Amino acid sequence: MERIAVIDIGSNSFHMIICEVSGSYFNPVKIVNDNDYKAYVRLGANLQQGDYIKLEKIQEIMTVLTRFQHVAIRNKVDKVFCVATEALRRAANGQEIIQLIKEQIGIEVELISGQQEAYLGYYSIVNGFALDNYLMVDIGGSSTELVYVSDREMKQSISLPVGSLNICDRFQSTNTIDDQLGMEMTQSFKAMLDCVEWLKDIEIDAVIGVGGTMRTIGKYDRAKKHYPLPIQHNYSLTFERVQAIFGELRTLTEQERLEVEELPKKRAAIFPSALLFVVTIMDYVQNKQLILSKHGLREGVVWDYLLHGKVCENILERDIEQLLNEHTLSECYQQRLTEVFAACRSMLTTEEVDVIKLATLFNLKKQYSDGKQTKKFLKYLFSRGIFGVTHQQMMVALLIAEYNVDDKYKRILTDRDHAFVLHMKSLNLFRE
Repeated sequence: MERIAVIDIGSNSFHMIICEVSGSYFNPVKIVNDNDYKAYVRLGANLQQGDYIKLEKIQEIMTVLTRFQHVAIRNKVDKVFCVATEALRRAANGQEIIQLIKEQIGIEVELISGQQEAYLGYYSIVNGFALDNYLMVDIGGSSTELVYVSDREMKQSISLPVGSLNICDRFQSTNTIDDQLGMEMTQSFKAMLDCVEWLKDIEIDAVIGVGGTMRTIGKYDRAKKHYPLPIQHNYSLTFERVQAIFGELRTLTEQERLEVEELPKKRAAIFPSALLFVVTIMDYVQNKQLILSKHGLREGVVWDYLLHGKVCENILERDIEQLLNEHTLSECYQQRLTEVFAACRSMLTTEEVDVIKLATLFNLKKQYSDGKQTKKFLKYLFSRGIFGVTHQQMMVALLIAEYNVDDKYKRILTDRDHAFVLHMKSLNLFRE
């Protein structure tokens, strides 16, 4: 199995992921120390088109990338990919810095265009979500990528030269955002969106959020709600809830936001301004649901390396296959699934079929595990999630598969979910 690292030189932060890849699958390698895989360099702060990145920032770049390289070596990485985005696109000495990185550290940096950045974000989403029609929104430090997807195909895309850092630079909005400033910012955002002709006519089921701003929305909301699962991927919020979060934070000073436990301190200054941009975009396209992605540009690079532009046809089937291979259950799964479907297939909707497929996998894993292994598997699932289904569908599948799940996890389910669980269990699909 090959190990690859992907480094993203962003305008606000630098990130690195390390993955084990094989065939059409990849698993992230856990890096315990946060400083070993991310750093808030703020490369794009106060950086205009044609400006020079100053020497002290260049030295910081070299320090961070040297640290990343040492972590990659320590984790026995076979190949390193490194991409740079808007800040180095904008800087007059961007190419010089890229050459310096190559000469002093030995890392080859690819300076990708805004269109490439949008495509790689899309490529991570289309291979990570079982959704057909959506607008992908990736708000970075100095640019925002919008991608319109219809029938899982990328139809339109644009990279806008505005992000969380330069919004704050322009509007001096790191402190409180009063009504007048909020209106001024919103009008500016809308004027920019008006220039994107294709944005006026799109038909979508959701906005999918990518990147640090979006992940912060999810972290904040999950903490506020005491949401029991730590899973970032496929967490969803209503438009009204996104508006409410902005309302909760806009009146706080930067110092007061630093004391908000649920808000990452490194984003306390810039988060409300970027959040207002999210609210404006959702309002502009008249969409009421925001779904958050754990994956983005870096995972898009991994998928591009593995799939070479191909799109996975069935996200859930791929994830089930990966889990079956990881837990050596492939040989008995199909026969067991045939037996289960014989008892219930005719009464199931398409979504319920997916749940039963997952429940069959979970039950097989439970049969071949002792109590300690079962607890370990649940902990793994509750941090990983399942690609291609919602958190609720995963939880329903676990209950049907006869797992003893703490009541705190069950509270994410609806009455209809509980009724479906009871009905499926009454059929004795997984008799011991």
